[in-house]
Amino acid sequence: MATKSTSEAKKTSENEIYSYRAGQRVVLTKRPDQFVVRASPEVLKARGWDKTEAVSPHSTRVSTTAANVDKAMEECRNYGVTHHAYDTAETNSEFLITDRILVTFKQAPSGEELDAFVGKYALLKLQNYSERDFLFQLTDQTGMNPVKLVVQLTENEPVVEFVDHDLNQRVKRMQFAVPTDSHYLEQWHLHTRRSHSLFDRRSSSRCEGAWQLLDNFGSAEVVVCVTDDGCRLDHRDFDSTGKFAGFGFFQGNQFITNLSPGADRARMYEDGEDHGTACAGVIGAEIDAGLTVGAAPGCRLLPIKWELIREDRGEFLAISDGKLLAVLDFVADKVDVISNSWGSSPQSNSSAVLIARIRELAQTGGPRRKGIVFLWAAGNENCPIQHNADVDTPFDDGRDGNGNWVGVNTSRTFRHNLVGIPGVMYVAAVASNAQRSHYSNYGTGIDISAPSNNLHIYRRMPSITGLGITTVEGASPTTTTRSFGGTSSATPLTAGIAALVISANPDLTALEVISILKRTASKDLDFTPYPKTPPASFDPNPTWDVSPIAPFDSGAFQNINSPDGTWSPWFGHGRVDAQAAVAEALSLRRAVQPQQQVLRRSSEPALPIPDNTPAGVTNSISFTESGRVGSVQVTVDIPHAFIGDLEVALISPSGRRTPLTTRSNASDVNLRRTFTAANTPALAALNGESIAGAWTLAVADVAARDTGTLQRWEIEFSAAAATAMELEDSPGLEIPDFNPAGINRTVTVTATGNVRDVSVSVDITHDFIGDLSLTLTSPAGTAVRLKTQSGDSSDNLITTFSPANTPTLAQFRGQSMAGIWTLNVTDHATGDIGKWNRWALKIDRAS
Repeated sequence: MATKSTSEAKKTSENEIYSYRAGQRVVLTKRPDQFVVRASPEVLKARGWDKTEAVSPHSTRVSTTAANVDKAMEECRNYGVTHHAYDTAETNSEFLITDRILVTFKQAPSGEELDAFVGKYALLKLQNYSERDFLFQLTDQTGMNPVKLVVQLTENEPVVEFVDHDLNQRVKRMQFAVPTDSHYLEQWHLHTRRSHSLFDRRSSSRCEGAWQLLDNFGSAEVVVCVTDDGCRLDHRDFDSTGKFAGFGFFQGNQFITNLSPGADRARMYEDGEDHGTACAGVIGAEIDAGLTVGAAPGCRLLPIKWELIREDRGEFLAISDGKLLAVLDFVADKVDVISNSWGSSPQSNSSAVLIARIRELAQTGGPRRKGIVFLWAAGNENCPIQHNADVDTPFDDGRDGNGNWVGVNTSRTFRHNLVGIPGVMYVAAVASNAQRSHYSNYGTGIDISAPSNNLHIYRRMPSITGLGITTVEGASPTTTTRSFGGTSSATPLTAGIAALVISANPDLTALEVISILKRTASKDLDFTPYPKTPPASFDPNPTWDVSPIAPFDSGAFQNINSPDGTWSPWFGHGRVDAQAAVAEALSLRRAVQPQQQVLRRSSEPALPIPDNTPAGVTNSISFTESGRVGSVQVTVDIPHAFIGDLEVALISPSGRRTPLTTRSNASDVNLRRTFTAANTPALAALNGESIAGAWTLAVADVAARDTGTLQRWEIEFSAAAATAMELEDSPGLEIPDFNPAGINRTVTVTATGNVRDVSVSVDITHDFIGDLSLTLTSPAGTAVRLKTQSGDSSDNLITTFSPANTPTLAQFRGQSMAGIWTLNVTDHATGDIGKWNRWALKIDRAS
C-alpha cells in the first residue's frame, strides 16, 4: 500500500485536494461552478436544471454559479448521489469520480472480515472479481465523499493494498464514422464521395472533413434560427429530443412562440409550404441512419414561420420591419446564427430601427453574448444587389405566375441597405460544376458563396444544368427532395457551417466567425461565363440579356483591400470551406493562453428609474474570483422613452466611478448597448484593478417627464495574463546526515522576463529542524540563505519563504527569471535524519 508520513498527509490536506489512481497520488481541483449528480439530464431538466451535460449513462454534470453551487448541490441530493466536479491539477483533464470504488485487499478476507470492512465504512458490495478484488458502492452513511474515502483507505487502512475510484472516462472513437443515412452519398454539397459527370469536387463545402476535425457533428449548445415559411417539426430527420430550441409563427400581427400559452407545434407547417423545412434540413438534419444529413447535424434549430400570402401575381412572405423586430427580440439571447432565405430585387431596404437592432445583436446578441451571425440569400435574379448600372438590367425571369413569357423587368438602381453591416453576410450560389449558378445574384455586397443547384434563370438553355441539393421536404415525416436549390439553399448551408465553426471555438465573436468563413473560403473555382440567352419565337431579340454587367462581367478574384483576402464579383471571398474554417477555428482555440480567464455575470433587477432624480438607482454584481482586470465590457438593457435623460456609470470595488453615458440630446428610445474600451475609452482605466468584490451599475434619469427601467445588465472580464509562474519538484530523497555539501535540486524556468518577487515553499520531514540550512541560488549565481542552522528542536519544516518573512529574497529583484534555479538543503549535525519531500518555486514577473 502507498504510504505517506503524517506530516506530509497533514500538509497536503491543508493545502490540496488529492486522491489516488493506480497507487499514485493525484492532485485535484474543484470546478467552482459545476457538480455531478447520479441522474439523467432528462430527470434534472424536468426539475428546472437546464445547464446539464451527460458524463456517463447514469450521471450528469450540472453548471450553475460559484455562489450557488453549495445550495444547488443540496437540492440535487434529493434526486441522486451528488458530489463536486473535479479535474486533475496536472493536466486539467476531468476526473469523473462515481459513488463506487475498487478495493484490492492484501490478503483474501474471510466472510467475517469482509463484513467488518463493509460495516466500518457503510459500503455495499456490488461485485467481486477475485478473492482479493472487490467493487463497493458508498452509501449516505459512509460519512465522506469518494475522494476522501480513497485517501483514507490508501493511507490508513492496513488491510488494503490498493484502492481506486471506479472512474467514468469519456473516450473517443479512433475512427470517424461516415453517416449511413440513406441519402447521404447523394449529398455532394457535404462531401466529395459523389461520382457523377455533373459533379466537380471543387464545388463541395467539405463538411465531412470538418466533422472529422471536430470528431463530432456540431455542438447542441449552438443554435441556428431559420426564418421562412415554416418547418415540419415532426419530420424523421428532426426527431431527437431537444432538436428544436424553440419555435415561433405569426397569426396576423400576433407573434406566437413555444413560450406562448397554448402554442400549437402543428401550426409550424402547412401543406405545400416546404421551403423552410428544406432550409432547416440543409442546416441540421440529423445523423441517425435516417434519410438526409445537414451541415451541422449535432446543432439545434429554432425555426420561425412567416405568413405566406397567395394572390394572382404569385406568392410572397408577409414580413414587416415590426415583425422582424419582434422575432429578433425573441431570439436575441437564444441563437448563434440566423439564416434568411428570402429577399427582393432590385431593392430591399430596412428601417433605421431594424438596422440598429441588427448591428447591436451582431455585436452582443446570442447565448454567448458574442454576437449573432446574420446570413441573407443574395437572390436568384441574375442581377447585382448593390450597384448603379449604366444599362437597363433584368431583375426577374420574365414570366408570369403561370410560366408564360411576359418580358423581363429591368432597373438601373440596385440597393440592399444591409450590405456592409458588420455581422451580415450575403450568400451567392455555386453549381455542382464549380461555376456560378446562372441565376445567382452578383457584384458588390456578395460576401461568400456556397453549393447549390443550377438552371438557366430565363428557362431557355436546358444545357445549363447541375445537381440539385438533396434534403428533407415537408409533405410527410419521411419525405425528401433531390431538387432543392437557389441561394435559398446556399444560405442555410453556410449557416450550418458557421455553427460548426462556433462549435469548434465558442470563444469566437460573430464577427470573427464571419472573418474565418471569408478567409478560409476556396478560390479554386470555374470562372467560365455563360452564353447570352438565345432568341425564341416569342422573344426574337433578347438584347436585354446584359448580365452579368460590367464591372462584374468577370468572376476573377481581385484585391479590394479587404483584411479577409481577395474578392470575386461572382463568388464573394470564395466558396465556403467547412473543413478549412473549422481547422482555423481550432487553431485559434489552441492559441488561447490557458491562464486567460473570462468571467461573466448578469443581473435582472427590473428596477424602475426615478424620474428627474440625480441619485438614481444602483445594482451590484459580486465576484469572489481572484485576479486583475485585463479588459471589461458592460452590456445594459434599459427600456426608456428618451435615453438622452440618462447618466450611466460603473463603480468598481475600489470606488472608481467610470461614466458609460452622460446626458445628451439623443432622442432614441431604449438603451441597449455594450460598452467596451473601444467605444468607451474610460473603461481602459480599470485594467489592473482587482476583480474580486462588488461591481455596481449606477443609472440616473436627470430630466423630467420620460421614464424607464434598469431591466438587465451584464459585466464581463477577461483576467489579466498571469504574471506569476510556479514550478514544483517532489524529490522524495533522504537528506545526508552531517554532510556540509548537503543535497541540491534544480528547476528550470523557460519563461522570459525579470523577477519582481520570489517565494519558496518546502516540505521536509525531520525530527530536529534546527540542524538544517536552506539556500536558493538564481541563474545569475546570486545565493540567498533562506534558513540557517539553529537550536530549533521542532520537527518537520513545512513552510513558505516569502519576501514578507525572508527579506533577503529581495536580492533577486530585477534579475532574469530564465534559467536554472537551485535549492540546497544541508543537515549540519548528526543523530537526526530527514526526508526532502517537495519544494516549489514561485516567481512573480515584473510588469
